[in-house]
Amino acid sequence: MSDSERIKGLHHVTLCTGSAQGDVDLFYKVLGMSLVKRTLLYDGAAPILHLYFGNETGDAGTLTTVFPFRQTGKKAKRGAGQLSAISYSIPPGSIDAFWKEHLEKHDIPGIEKAERFGQKLLKFVHPDCGVEFELVEEENDDRKAFKSDVVPEQYAIRGFHSWTVMARELDDMHAFMNEAWNYKKLGSDGDYTRYVVGKGDAAHIIDLHQQKEAPTGSWFYGEGMIHHGAFHVDDYDVQEQVKFDVEGLGFTDFSDRKHRGYFESIYVRTPGGALFEATVSLGFTSDEPADKLGREFIVSPQFEEQKEELLRRVNEPIDM
Repeated sequence: MSDSERIKGLHHVTLCTGSAQGDVDLFYKVLGMSLVKRTLLYDGAAPILHLYFGNETGDAGTLTTVFPFRQTGKKAKRGAGQLSAISYSIPPGSIDAFWKEHLEKHDIPGIEKAERFGQKLLKFVHPDCGVEFELVEEENDDRKAFKSDVVPEQYAIRGFHSWTVMARELDDMHAFMNEAWNYKKLGSDGDYTRYVVGKGDAAHIIDLHQQKEAPTGSWFYGEGMIHHGAFHVDDYDVQEQVKFDVEGLGFTDFSDRKHRGYFESIYVRTPGGALFEATVSLGFTSDEPADKLGREFIVSPQFEEQKEELLRRVNEPIDM
């Protein structure tokens, strides 16, 4: 198996946020994403919601998933050793024509124009939990625009552009990205180093942001951080080979395969600290028809008999 057949593009990213309503307000009501699934965190005994936002069908490369963790009282610390920003792809000219004013109108904090690797971007912050986002103007993204009532199609998000990983030191991360994760260095822009796979188009990009003095970020579940980023692999055979090869390089902090309902995943702690996942997609139509995704609260099979009790305990009503 060649390197190019292993890790593919970005699949989904998972955040620990504040409230479910805060997530709906940002992703659905402001950014124009669809709510694809309402389910529960598979880890642990506490009933924590797991919401999936993306395009209408939840395609790989569009999915932002969230655990609203405020009800637990646990807060995470952002810093080195984590994914630090999520970037979405938008058409050229969209920042000035629509997005800056749109975000300002909805009182989204942290709005700031910037440029990186020759591309214009707009930074902003999740108003409910402080996680950082960017909209990047990308010329070469022919994916269908997200459909919504809040963002005109000509300005709409297409999916991920890239993710940023913050680390104090990059030497071992360089080795990991090249040898373990088959992403190749494209170049640097100040403190940022860009890695790409395939043609290096949107949703196939990782930026490493070196911050030598940054505090160490949390690795546990808690409000206010990006927990992990998941990358697409084609099938179980590839997934098993990735685990075998990466552990053979000495990166042995790798999980066994975990069933996550709509994909099956293995997780590795990178030398920079960020948690990466290699995932095989199973699709979202096993428990809801394609035209009704995200309408029903779904629980994993082991909790099915407790559904009503879990709904009561979670107590996170959502106003769409």
